[in-house]
Amino acid sequence: MVAINSTGSVYFISPMNETEEQAFERLLELVKDRNWRLSSGFYLIESKPDNDPNAPGRITPFVMRKEQAEVLATRHTRNFRPKARKLGISTVLVLVNGDECVWTPNLFAAVIDKSEGDAFGKLQMFRFAWENGPRHPNPGMAQLWRWVHEANPLTVNNDSELAWSNGSRFEASASVTGNTPNRLHLSELGPISAQFPKKSREIRRGSINAVLPHDIVDIETTMEGGQFGVCWDFCELALSSVGKELSPVDWKFHFYPWFRHPSYRIVGGKPRNEETLDYFEKLRENHGIVLEDEQMAFWESKRREQGDDIWQQYPSTIEEATRAVVAGQIYPLLASYRQAGRVCDFEPELGQPLYCFFDLGASDNMAGWLMQPCGKDWNALDWCAGEGVGAEAVAEVIRAWERKFGPMAGVYIPHDANITDKGGGKTYLFQLLACKINPRIVHVVPRIPDVWMGVNEVRKRLGRVWWHSRTDRPVTTPDGDKLPSGVGRLENYRKVITTSGITKSIPFKDGVCDHTADALRTWAEADSLSMITAGTIDAAPRSSRPVTQMRAMMGLRGRAGLTPTHFHDCTGSTNGIGKITAPQSL
Repeated sequence: MVAINSTGSVYFISPMNETEEQAFERLLELVKDRNWRLSSGFYLIESKPDNDPNAPGRITPFVMRKEQAEVLATRHTRNFRPKARKLGISTVLVLVNGDECVWTPNLFAAVIDKSEGDAFGKLQMFRFAWENGPRHPNPGMAQLWRWVHEANPLTVNNDSELAWSNGSRFEASASVTGNTPNRLHLSELGPISAQFPKKSREIRRGSINAVLPHDIVDIETTMEGGQFGVCWDFCELALSSVGKELSPVDWKFHFYPWFRHPSYRIVGGKPRNEETLDYFEKLRENHGIVLEDEQMAFWESKRREQGDDIWQQYPSTIEEATRAVVAGQIYPLLASYRQAGRVCDFEPELGQPLYCFFDLGASDNMAGWLMQPCGKDWNALDWCAGEGVGAEAVAEVIRAWERKFGPMAGVYIPHDANITDKGGGKTYLFQLLACKINPRIVHVVPRIPDVWMGVNEVRKRLGRVWWHSRTDRPVTTPDGDKLPSGVGRLENYRKVITTSGITKSIPFKDGVCDHTADALRTWAEADSLSMITAGTIDAAPRSSRPVTQMRAMMGLRGRAGLTPTHFHDCTGSTNGIGKITAPQSL
């Protein structure tokens, strides 16, 4: 006969007052309750040691921990959950969505992760529970599972989909889905936004928009990428709703700190350094968080291991989880320059020349900086960025800056301005001059052998730049996307981080931050070559000897500057004007 103990677990005992049929009827009543199914060990999972993800897993009956039960108890129709690693939030969401598919007809659940392998792995979690159910070590639950399989068999079973005869299905993907899910689980939106910004925007417009107001979206993520991108947008939406009455389409903010994981401790350990003790004393004073020595010792070891990534991976407070930490940041000192007050309001220096520096990216992407020397320092007076813009729009930016600030002493464009456009048969330089930009002030900065040489030239100069506050105003595109300011883009300019977490020595080309950073690199490289002068065509520019030497070093002939054949008034087609996001102050 089957009996149920006080914890809800099922086991066989010798017949007493109940018949076996009565016991199974009681069991059938219990199994109708979702909380019982998720709290009694009904589902089997493959668990691995926290400190060794490559170790062989063992089959474990799943019983919700306190924080996992809280996920379901506080669940809203729109949920944003910044979290520490390995708290089991994704596990309970996968199991509850799969559970609903089994027990609810015609329900469509989907899970999206940063890679197909990660998404398939989450679906595999529920497949494992389903396939091993009839072999449950508890005979009573094994019998229940056999009945479930017989009543609602699988009709589709592959890496990306499970479907049942009741019309429900559970799909896994690394990209947007073409249907309307009733349950959407979006895992690691932070890394997706940081590493694949275009995909994150597609997910927002496609998958999330497809979910109806009364259905459920769950975002659970570590906060990678700083205060910019799709993940940060949802974080701000959820934070703005804290303490307010929520409608079905409002986002609810949930937070799960690292110390809620029972295994995040070093048995017998104690914190060793004063910095750790000061940190936890401030947590106690400011947030009322009191932790044990073993927990503090764990955090201290992770702090040594993770560096500043500790705030993303193991946050203690909401403020830590949402702070602007950018993994692989190329210009990390910008934060200290901002803290020192170098981003502020100020007036341009009277009598000092003005220069603008551009990057000309692929697909007509561009960005530019308006700079002014001031003794040993430089003033960054304004900034612009745009996509789908050609030479004519860049010329308009230059003229707008001249109307506001005064005439340009120099316009600097990168080496690829001399590459012939395949469509029009003309170089970008040719098209820019066709827009009546004074040829005396236009300079093409030669290509350098390695991008990191240019990056290092920027680093040498960053501490001498004053940034006008207009360069630090975020942008909203016509499509409604929120993008960072010019300074924000420099702060978010970063190296490539692979899906496995490896940082590579390659700048990440996200189509947003990289163009603005490359425009500033045009300035630094031109300055390093002594090209920045206020001279005219009749004056011998200071750049002639260094540029000639640089070109000779690269096996090129002649000077990098313009020749008289470039100066004639020319007409012809341009790339046309597309979307442009600046100058911000115009």
